Amino acid sequence: MSIRRAASFTNTEDNISLNIDGECPGILIESIEGIYAFTGEVMTSPYSQTHGDRYKTSRAVKRNIIVYGKIFDDFWENRQLMYRVFRLGSVGKFCYTEPNRSNRYADYYVESVEIDQDPFRGQYQISLICPDPFFYAADPEHVDLAAWVSDFEFVHDFMAEGEELGHRETSMIKEIMNLNGVDGIGMKITMTASGDVVNPYVYLYETGERISIGTEANPYTLTSAKQVEIETTTGKKNIVQIANNVTTRINEYLDPDSSFFQLSAGVNTIGYNAESGAAFLNVHIEYKMRFLGV
Repeated sequence: MSIRRAASFTNTEDNISLNIDGECPGILIESIEGIYAFTGEVMTSPYSQTHGDRYKTSRAVKRNIIVYGKIFDDFWENRQLMYRVFRLGSVGKFCYTEPNRSNRYADYYVESVEIDQDPFRGQYQISLICPDPFFYAADPEHVDLAAWVSDFEFVHDFMAEGEELGHRETSMIKEIMNLNGVDGIGMKITMTASGDVVNPYVYLYETGERISIGTEANPYTLTSAKQVEIETTTGKKNIVQIANNVTTRINEYLDPDSSFFQLSAGVNTIGYNAESGAAFLNVHIEYKMRFLGV
């Protein structure tokens, strides 16, 4: 008996999508391989004068997702649609949702498409390769270490004598829990200021790592007219300044002892400070949880 699955596939280069669920006319998913399991590679080196090996590190290898199903209506039109969505070598996004669970996605490259030539059988098989083997949460998480919070509520009765419509919520250190057991989750850290802040930095308490912008020899001042974005995701590590709608790389201000730290499994305690003006600093962190399966 076929099991109906809910999934969507998007050819991000050609902006063509195929949504398949229990109500999709004409196309059925019977099974999907490669989404519940993962394959890792454990690297070791042999001891020279004793038994066994020394553990060095582990890594997850590329993921192969294979989709099996059937075209049972409008065979020719749905077959052509699948050829367009799953164009050879194209980049795509696979989204998957289970009942009462959040959406997760993985990016893929199309390896192969096989469709039975007999429309009465209509079986198909699609192979997708994910060089990045992780699934990601569809929606990012947000953490404010310090920010202005609105106190305005709708419907609102305005007071004649005036009132505060917001307040500054300050916490120079916060814990981020990563309970998924996956290390190496990158972050986008945004710094803004309500006054001059000299040589701001953020740090990870557990490891002592920090990202410092500005040094004694090459100081940096963050003003209310500027915004700094720090990206720590592997392959995207960068620091930019945004001022007057112009984005400029400012990696020359990065302290040489800085490290683009990422979230590890467990507790991550992140804080901020500055050489001066820390009370004016606002820090916002955005990240997406990643998983070894759906």
